[in-house]
This record gives sequence, structure tokens and C-alpha cells, in this order.
Amino acid sequence: MKPKRKQIKKEVGVLYIEPNKLDEYWSLVEFMLREGLKYDGNPMDIKDLQDGIKDGAFQLFMMFGSDDGEKYKVFGVFVTRVMVLPNYKQCEVILLKGDKRELWQDEAAETIEDFARSEDCKKIAVHARPGWKKFLGTKQWQVKRYLYTKELT
Repeated sequence: MKPKRKQIKKEVGVLYIEPNKLDEYWSLVEFMLREGLKYDGNPMDIKDLQDGIKDGAFQLFMMFGSDDGEKYKVFGVFVTRVMVLPNYKQCEVILLKGDKRELWQDEAAETIEDFARSEDCKKIAVHARPGWKKFLGTKQWQVKRYLYTKELT
């Protein structure tokens, strides 16, 4: 007789972290935020990012849940900002870092779209690795340009 296999419920949700609650969640997200900044060449200090989230210039989202039905943890983070351009508002994802993307990528994409609509944005712009192209294409997102960078010394 075969032992019964335990059905594991994998569930990861996307949570918006209110600016006034940032201190409560900071220890959970700081490492991934630092890693995301590092990957992008440290465009700002972690303190600048933290202050920007606290004052509402940036918005912080956390992917939190379980992949084994028992232990809960942070699987990723992303940070947005709303840019007011001369002709429209644009929601920009300026930092995205995480693990086990398949657990949260659909909800993250929906959350970004819902947030952008709630802010009356006409467009969304995401700074992401090339590996996101296939998935985002399934959500009708298009590559409009490539970002080329060069370190100047």
C-alpha cells in the first residue's frame, strides 16, 4: 500500500506596503531591495529608497507566502513610481527582485496594472531583465526599446 501524498498548497500573494507601515516590514524586504539596487548599479542609496517609500514618491510591494504550505517568507519585492509627464502619467517599475517567479508573476503583473489604473496612468514602463519578455508578452506588454548602459570612469 502506497503512503498518501500530502497535497501542498503553494500560495504567494502580492502585498502593498503602506508608507506608514514600512518600518514594520523593513527587516523582511531590505535585503532584496539592496540586491535589486546592486544589480542596477546602485542608482540610489538604500536610505534614499527607504525615504522615497516613506514619503510616497515610491511605492513598495512585497511577494509573500509559502511554496511548501508550511513556511512563509518573502519571495520578492518591486518598487514603482508614478511619473507625471507633460501629456500623461506613467507608472514605472524601477526595481524588481525575487525568487520562484512562477509563484507570483501573474499576480504581480495584475497588481501593477491595477495600481497604474488607480493612479490614472496611461502607460506602464518596466525596467526588467530580458528573461521577462516571454512572460510579459502573454500579458500584452510590448518591448518598446532597449536600455543600453555603460559605466563611465
